[in-house]
Amino acid sequence: MTTATAFRPLSKEDLADVLGVSIRTIENWVNDGILPAPTKLGNRVYWHPNTFYAWLDRRLSADAATAEAVQDSAPEPQPARAKSKVRSQSAMAKTKLDKVRNRTQAQLDALMA
Repeated sequence: MTTATAFRPLSKEDLADVLGVSIRTIENWVNDGILPAPTKLGNRVYWHPNTFYAWLDRRLSADAATAEAVQDSAPEPQPARAKSKVRSQSAMAKTKLDKVRNRTQAQLDALMA
C-alpha cells in the first residue's frame, strides 16, 4: 500500500513571496504567458507545486545558460592603446547599447524556446 504525499497548492500570494514580486506582477505574467496558467478552484487560482517549481527550474536554467552564452561571446579585452586610438564616447555608448540589445535578445530567445 502506498501513501500519497500531501501537498499544498500555491496561491498568487505564495508565488509573489517566492519570486519577490507583487501579486499584480504575478497576474501580469500569467496574462503575458510568462508563468504557467493556474487552475481555478472556486473564486481563487492555484498552481500545483510541481508545475510551478518545474517552470522555475527551467527559467533559471535558461537564464544561466543565456548568461554563459553572452559571457562566452564577449570579446577578449584588448591591451591599452595609445590615446590617438581611443574610441570616442559615442562609439563606446553604442557598443554598450549593442551589448544590452544582444543580451536582451538572447533572454527573449530563451523565453520563447
